[in-house]
Amino acid sequence: MVVRHVAAAVTGLLVAAAIGLAAGAFAPEEFWLRAVVFAACTVGPAYGLGWLLFLSGVTGDAPPPHVEETIEHQWWQRSASAAFLDLLVVAGVGSAALSVADLELAASTALAAVIMFAFLDVGVRLTVLRRRAA
Repeated sequence: MVVRHVAAAVTGLLVAAAIGLAAGAFAPEEFWLRAVVFAACTVGPAYGLGWLLFLSGVTGDAPPPHVEETIEHQWWQRSASAAFLDLLVVAGVGSAALSVADLELAASTALAAVIMFAFLDVGVRLTVLRRRAA
């Protein structure tokens, strides 16, 4: 089992380093800065990929026979669907406000803000549903 954990960690480090090097290649004047920042930001999700490849099938008990009937799955469905509606409202109001105010915003900034809002919204809703049930 230790070998599998090491393989997952090494896979995560290699994938993160590859993403960092690829990001650095797009800006040679700031190669190392971009490479290190992108590698540091992607090491967590890259380790998740390693975990998925090497550990996901061998850890823990068998899943429940009907996962969609668990309370956690119901909480997730409710929070994700409500957050999606919130996201549509915020995106619509935001785009209307930007067009009325005649402001320009970089696409990467707008998409990052939308994604962060969605993550925060789902997380808050999921936490509220868990606490209400506790």
